[in-house]
Amino acid sequence: MGRGIIITVLGVSAITGFLILQLNANSKQGLKTTVDKYEFTQARIISNSAVEIYLEKLRRNKTLSGTFTDVNLMDGAYDLSITGPDTLMTITSMGHFGNTNHQTIVTAKREPAKLPPVHGAMYISTDTLKVKLQGDLEIDGNDRNIDDSPGPEPAMPGIAVDDPTDSSYVINELKPKISNSIEGLGGDPSVHTVVDNTDWEEVTQNLIFAQDTALGTGTYGAGTVLGTFANPIITYVKGDVHFSSTATGSGIMIIDGNIIMSGQFTYYGMIIVYGTSSIETTFVGNGGIYGSIAIVGSYVDFKSTGTTGIYYSSQAISNAQINLKSSRFEILSWWE
Repeated sequence: MGRGIIITVLGVSAITGFLILQLNANSKQGLKTTVDKYEFTQARIISNSAVEIYLEKLRRNKTLSGTFTDVNLMDGAYDLSITGPDTLMTITSMGHFGNTNHQTIVTAKREPAKLPPVHGAMYISTDTLKVKLQGDLEIDGNDRNIDDSPGPEPAMPGIAVDDPTDSSYVINELKPKISNSIEGLGGDPSVHTVVDNTDWEEVTQNLIFAQDTALGTGTYGAGTVLGTFANPIITYVKGDVHFSSTATGSGIMIIDGNIIMSGQFTYYGMIIVYGTSSIETTFVGNGGIYGSIAIVGSYVDFKSTGTTGIYYSSQAISNAQINLKSSRFEILSWWE
């Protein structure tokens, strides 16, 4: 009887011990599984976050490329490389956390900057228009290249407006001498009404989002270079601005304020003077614009003296359209 009890107790103890060992083993295995899952999740988050970080960097630095290694993030690290052209770039990221690695490969293309339609050498859209043109101003809607040779595209209006009464007003305000200097579609003076359905708020905000450089209120003279024909840029001006002397630029410029151009300031591309209230645009001196200028506001006061020239140039506009880069991307593939 006593021996049976002892055997039973020993048997139960052995079974209990075995069960305890199994529970401990399962507990350790369960803990390892939990840790592995946590490390995998963290490595994945780090890898994907690195891609998002560099997409944001690429939004501002449009020439960014190369390899970036051992960058610390979220108690881990990542290695990342950017290769390929804007039309098909590859971003490869490897996230590291603990003993776990996770790779993310993304292909993307940068969307081109979208310019608004061009209606003429100059386009004015406003509820109230005031024009005073003097001197040897020349506004020419006949296509010309930046070297002043004839361009390949058909003529456009010298001045385009979106209201017939504005067209009549401009023609009536032009002095005979100035009238002969407004050239382009339909002969002198080339002033025409056009249909425009552009959402200028959307256009300007998208371009501002993609800006390469920003200027504040002030005067910018000799030494100011806002892009070149070989490397045009998107310039955003917030406030009233005066471009003078030999300042120059190329690409597209958005001005939220008034503008004065004097001296020999020359721009190749498109200038958009945009605002919800009054806009004063004054051209003085002998500089010029090759491309187009659009002035959009509830009240527009345009003045010109000197020998300023505004020339429609499909070459300058096409150059800007081809070479300017937006800050938006289309994700083509995302592999993990």
